[in-house]
Amino acid sequence: MEENTIKTLLDYLGKGALLIGVGNEISGDDAFGPELAKRLKSFLGGRAIDAGLAPENWAGTILKLAPEILIIADAVAFDGEPGEIRIFRPEELIDHLPSTHGPGFGALINYLLEFLPGLKIIILAVQPQATGLMTPISEPVAAALTTITGHVEDFLSKS
Repeated sequence: MEENTIKTLLDYLGKGALLIGVGNEISGDDAFGPELAKRLKSFLGGRAIDAGLAPENWAGTILKLAPEILIIADAVAFDGEPGEIRIFRPEELIDHLPSTHGPGFGALINYLLEFLPGLKIIILAVQPQATGLMTPISEPVAAALTTITGHVEDFLSKS
């Protein structure tokens, strides 16, 4: 995992970013987003949301919270090594987001930007290894979750 990615993530979280985890909890590595949100909830409280497969259902909450920065945690096939973490801008991935999140995912991003024009959105993406139905999270993605959680815990305990 690249140090710059972790440093960028911690910088955004230190600025009060809202993190939403997107994905399917019963589809292996696609559970990355929801699992990360659950793990970070104890550190971030209401700034960590498990949005599951329907992030659009959280649009009202996001608008009400009106964050300056929104981090969308998701498993995205970007041709990296399994468990590799990268940060993308939505426009870099909007046409490549997994179909499990439906065609409305890009519309959700556009909707949020329309009502929160200063909102900065980043996608914290993990490269999945396996996304089969009823499969567990792979070892590389589980290791990425543990690494991210550890860094966030260390960072926030020093803040």
